[in-house]
This record gives sequence, C-alpha cells and structure tokens, in this order.
Amino acid sequence: PQAADLVEIVAQSCRDPTLCSSRLFGQHRDRYPAMATSSLAPPEVPMELHAGNRDRLLTALRAHLSATASPPRGIALLQGGEEQTRHCTDHLELFRQESYFAYLFGVREPGFYGAIDIASGQSILFAPRLPPDYAVWMGEIKPLPYFKDRYKVDLVFYVDEIVQVLQDRFSQHGKPVLFLLYGKSTDSGNYSKPASFEGIEKFDTDLGTLHPILTECRVIKSEMELGLIQYANDVSSEAHIEVMRQAKPGMKEYQLESIFLHHSYRYGACRHCSYTCICATGENSSILHYGHTAAPNDRDAE
Repeated sequence: PQAADLVEIVAQSCRDPTLCSSRLFGQHRDRYPAMATSSLAPPEVPMELHAGNRDRLLTALRAHLSATASPPRGIALLQGGEEQTRHCTDHLELFRQESYFAYLFGVREPGFYGAIDIASGQSILFAPRLPPDYAVWMGEIKPLPYFKDRYKVDLVFYVDEIVQVLQDRFSQHGKPVLFLLYGKSTDSGNYSKPASFEGIEKFDTDLGTLHPILTECRVIKSEMELGLIQYANDVSSEAHIEVMRQAKPGMKEYQLESIFLHHSYRYGACRHCSYTCICATGENSSILHYGHTAAPNDRDAE
C-alpha cells in the first residue's frame, strides 16, 4: 500500500485516531500533562541473594532430615518454567520464570533445571541444548561458562546430561534421592509442578518434603529481599500517583492502565506486573478482579 494508505491503516487501529498524526498531536497537547519523572534508580538483583536463599534451604533441609533420622543427603531438584506459544501460532508469549526456581537460582531464561546437593551444598544448573538455527531467530547461543559466571553456581551442564551427571556424581551411597517440588498453593488451589525428565525413574523421588520447607523459607525475607520489595512498592506508588495526576473525565480506564504500566516499565524497569491491572471506575470498582478480558478496563471515567 501507498504511504497514505499505511497512515490510514494505523489511524484506524489506534484507540484515539486523532493522535496518530504527529501534525495533529500538537493540537491536543494541552490534554496531556508533561512527561513524568522519577528519582528511583532500578537496582541490580545480586546473585548473592539467590545464593543466600539456597543456603537457607540447605539449613532447613538438613535440620529436617536430622530430626526425622534420615540420611543427610539427596538432591533438591527443581524445573524452571517453559516458554509457551500463543495457541497454535509460533508467537512466544513473554516468559516469566517460575517463582520457586527464580527464588533459588535467579535464572531468567526458560528451559532450565536446577539442583542442590544437600550433603555438599553444591549448586548445579542444567541448560537447554539449543539448536544452531536458534541463533538466527533469537540471538547468540550462550556457552555453559556464561551461565556459570552469570548465576554464580558451582557447575553447569546441559539438560540432556542430567541423568548421567546425577548418577556419576551422587551415587556413592546408592541410588540418589531426588527431593522434588510438589505442593498446593492455598491461594489458587493449583499445584507446583515437580521436575520431570526422561530417565527420572532411575532415581528415588520424594514429593512431600521440599515444598513445605521451601515455602517456609520464602516466607522469611532477607534484608536484600526486603530492599527489592521496598523498591517495587516505591515504583508502584509512583505509578499510582502518576495515574491520579493524569486522570481526567472522559479518559478510558485502559488509558489509566497504560499510564501505570508505562511508568512502571519506563522508570522502574519492571517488565511484569504481579497481576492483571484492575483499573476500575464507577460501579466497576466493586468488582474484585475487574480488568480481565471479559471486562477489559474499557469504561469512560466520569
């Protein structure tokens, strides 16, 4: 299509077509306040935070095994999250790591497994072995030493080596016991997914020990965790204030939502929200989980 046709296509797809033209935007500039600013500086999340979390889990697991007169050995094994496509398409939804796995290892990429040897305290990551054409579509394929250095673990192997590695390194006392994460979330009623891989039947598995102990570890926050939580609260508070600053009668709820999301990402470096934005006006404010797809923040603010 000609350039003029493209402009028309874009204009028709906009929520407010009059704003799609830079020439017209100046006519409406007074409707929109000046751009916000922020005094917050997004912090780096230190890998020492996750190493400390692993240490706390080890202490708790060893205490539990001692109290139950069980051998002080075994492997805590967790499976990270997997990327999901949008239904039958090849579009990959934006990935967010599984929370228990993130707590212990801080790994951002999908497809990983993580192991902690209870006896020695060694931490091991297993990375997916990516095909060569991954680099064409998704970028550089990182070597294993990259993940060892980035995530400050003791050892890194490929996922397809997991059986061989665990058998070779941890069979001194017979078949290794794998403590897997399996338990119910009391909020959602959903269950954590225990690690699964080809050949897991070669190991003894324990599904009852790890979840309550690791969950309790997550309840008690370290000073570094408290600092990050405070930062997230500060970003969220700023974003709420910015929504109130820009809110005007006649705006759509989704426009207010977009202000919150923009501020959180632009100034706070927060790419994810913990839940779908509830941006309710009028009687919508009485709906606890308003904002979902069937009620998509589309009312006019009055």
